[in-house]
Amino acid sequence: MPLSRPQLKIAAALAALFMLLLSSSAHAQPVDDHTITAEGIGNAVLGLSPAELIEALGPDYQVGDEVRITIDFDGRVVSRNGTVQFRAAMTDDTETLTLFMVSNPEYTTAEGIGPTSTIAEAEAVYGPAMLAWNPDNGGREFVSFANGPDGRIAFRTPGIGGTNVGIYASGEFSTSAYEDGAAIAAVWVICVSGTDCAADVATAESTPTPEPTATPEPEITPEPTDDTGSGTDSGDLPRTGATELVLTSIVSVLFAVGGVLVLIERRFLSAPWPTSSS
Repeated sequence: MPLSRPQLKIAAALAALFMLLLSSSAHAQPVDDHTITAEGIGNAVLGLSPAELIEALGPDYQVGDEVRITIDFDGRVVSRNGTVQFRAAMTDDTETLTLFMVSNPEYTTAEGIGPTSTIAEAEAVYGPAMLAWNPDNGGREFVSFANGPDGRIAFRTPGIGGTNVGIYASGEFSTSAYEDGAAIAAVWVICVSGTDCAADVATAESTPTPEPTATPEPEITPEPTDDTGSGTDSGDLPRTGATELVLTSIVSVLFAVGGVLVLIERRFLSAPWPTSSS
């Protein structure tokens, strides 16, 4: 049975709404390996060496030889099917990749904000924007948001030096005003090597903590027994000096008795000593 005109309109409206929901869902939930996070981009995490990056990405990606990524840093260009996906730079004197720069609009944050997103669209997600540029940083201009993602994620505008998209008062380097239609040109994800890079954290967590070495207990040497009687032996009564006193008393008595006997013998039992006559 053919549908009436009102039924056709209703069916068309439902189909359009369904397609819109699919499109919106796809934009808000990017493919995992295209998601920009504070740790890196998909399976490519900050802190890897170029060789480790190649292994993490797999055979579908091509990692070029070292090139000058910016006026400041060398690094590698990551491509897939002939299209540049992102750039990985080394910001210190090591072989560690500590900066990912994404200009490919297929890559977004979990909230769907990435290269080519307008600042107005990002404000709707992250809150009020603040633009700033620094002449000492190559004149680069960045935009941050009141409720933006982790601090390691930075949104770069196409502005540099005198081509900024922010509208600045004379002598000012920050502003909340920007040109109509101003957009994000690139997303940077940066870390400090050996400190907060995702690869460093993963390595630290996977490294077992060594068991502490037991400290041997010192041998306890028994205290020597005090011969003067101040110490005690666990099996004997304490020495108080009473024994010495008794012995001394006996000796004294015997000495006195002996003396008395000598006097008696000489006085009464022995003959008188001869005396000379005058």
